[in-house]
Amino acid sequence: MNVKEIFLQKITQLTRRLKQVKKRSIYCLVAGTVLAIVAFFSNQSSIYKRPYEIERSSYGTQKTPYNIHVDAENLAKDMEFSVSVSPRKYEREEADEKFLEKLDELKITILNENESFERVDSKLNFSGDLGDGIRASYAFEPKMMHENGNDVTATVSSIKDFNYYVKYKNVIDGNGNVKNDDFKLDETCTGFIEIQLSTEVKDKEGSYKSEKYMIPVTVVSKSLTPLEAFKVAFKKSLVEKDSETISDDTISLPKTVNNFKISYREKPNLTFLLMPVIGILVAILLEARDKEKERERQKKIKRRLEIDYTQIITKILLYVSSGMTIRNSMIRLAEQYQKNKSIDNKDNERVAYEELVVVKNKLSSGYSEVRAYEEMAKNINMRTYTRFLNIIIQSIKNGNKELKNILNMEVQDALYERKQHAKKLGEEAATKLILPLMMMLAVIMVVIMVPAFMGM
Repeated sequence: MNVKEIFLQKITQLTRRLKQVKKRSIYCLVAGTVLAIVAFFSNQSSIYKRPYEIERSSYGTQKTPYNIHVDAENLAKDMEFSVSVSPRKYEREEADEKFLEKLDELKITILNENESFERVDSKLNFSGDLGDGIRASYAFEPKMMHENGNDVTATVSSIKDFNYYVKYKNVIDGNGNVKNDDFKLDETCTGFIEIQLSTEVKDKEGSYKSEKYMIPVTVVSKSLTPLEAFKVAFKKSLVEKDSETISDDTISLPKTVNNFKISYREKPNLTFLLMPVIGILVAILLEARDKEKERERQKKIKRRLEIDYTQIITKILLYVSSGMTIRNSMIRLAEQYQKNKSIDNKDNERVAYEELVVVKNKLSSGYSEVRAYEEMAKNINMRTYTRFLNIIIQSIKNGNKELKNILNMEVQDALYERKQHAKKLGEEAATKLILPLMMMLAVIMVVIMVPAFMGM
């Protein structure tokens, strides 16, 4: 590619980038313009309903703060004032009309899920805020209906009426909850829901209240399904039977309730079925534990083999360097191990040395040296031991010319492997220490933070 082609290529790349920058700039300019237009028109909503008029907020809201700018002709311009505009209030006549309108709505909404005011058995909807700045307060007054159909007057006329009032005064609370859980099956309570509406009106401080509107209501026991009614009746029958036979050794259970015949049975205890499952789980856990123990044992044996390998090959190198044969070196190592084992009386499983003892016994009984080493390699089944024993076998077959050098190199490799193994064990130990260190940190944090918070 010559200079001209390179120049044209650079010019083309620059032109393409300028087009991209131009296109992005146009996009950004258009987006910024649209946002500016939207922001402009959103700020153009005027607080002035008409000249010299500011719109008030709706009924029942808070005062609205405005910042207005005033120009006084021939005096001053752009004077800023903070004004709080009160919300609208009713005239008294308007409020009375609104009360009646809301009362008609309330008669529908108060019932909630009840059929009618003659049969109230669930929660009523006593809403305090009715909207348009009007609030409602509720109260329930139990009124005993006499035989002539007239209700009790404002003053309690008899002890019977007084007891009726005390019994049912809290049947309906101020939130509309109907407390008829303890009602008997056909028990009813009559009375009135007193409703009083209030709002704020012009020329009056505080709330302007309506007269008390009275809605006759009858609270009945809860509507129960046949099953629910049976459960209630059964529990009641049990209580009665218990009190009737309190002095007997046993309690007689009801045979019929609500015309339903009853039979009794005990629920069988099926806990025994868990026993086989528990046994299987225990067996699985024991098996897993045994496998884990075996895994740990094999791991320890492997580590011991790696450690013993360096010792064995180093000692054999020393013996060979001093003029001893491989055969005698092996026998000498096995004898030293047996002697130390009998003195220390330790139960450590040192597989490599035990295999050396087996080789010693085989050689003493006239076994082939090469075959003994081959079986030792097969029994230990580790790459390092297999390589070492193969070196010895080859030296027996082909001669011992380079055996010392080869063993010396193996010793160097073994020492390096041992160093790497020690480093690995150190890293594993550091990993295992993380949890104890975190626990110690948590204890230290508690020791420091608790006194600090207690002193605050």
